[in-house]
Amino acid sequence: MKASPVLLAAGLWLATGLTTASELASRFIDEARAACATYENGELGYQPGTIRLIDLNGDGIDDEIIDESTYKCTSSATMFCGTGGCGLKVIVGDRVLERLVKQWQTLEWDGDRMLLLQLHGAECGGSGLERCYEAVSWGEGDFRSVRR
Repeated sequence: MKASPVLLAAGLWLATGLTTASELASRFIDEARAACATYENGELGYQPGTIRLIDLNGDGIDDEIIDESTYKCTSSATMFCGTGGCGLKVIVGDRVLERLVKQWQTLEWDGDRMLLLQLHGAECGGSGLERCYEAVSWGEGDFRSVRR
């Protein structure tokens, strides 16, 4: 029996502890579901933690981080992750940061929240085996970052 998109979305929000998701987050999930379905009628699955909530810009409102490493497409093991990493979408208001990441975590530093991303080495001018990191914070209404 095939689950309906509405049930899948409801399950995703329950698994992440959300009662509602932003319009942008819902659109990204729908796009992932459609991409999976177009390849041999795959179905999108997920794990807890697909959408994580954290206030990145300090306005007291949780922002959304969509971690595509939790996606599982029944017809493709590599649709959302590959040697360059897995998709990560960070939504702050109407701004979106998209990266392919190998790993990521949030940090607090002197009252600021930021993301530390491990990227493919090519993102820093090297090869896939070389370490490459990006620190991302929020300032003056947009994402700010540095890579090395």
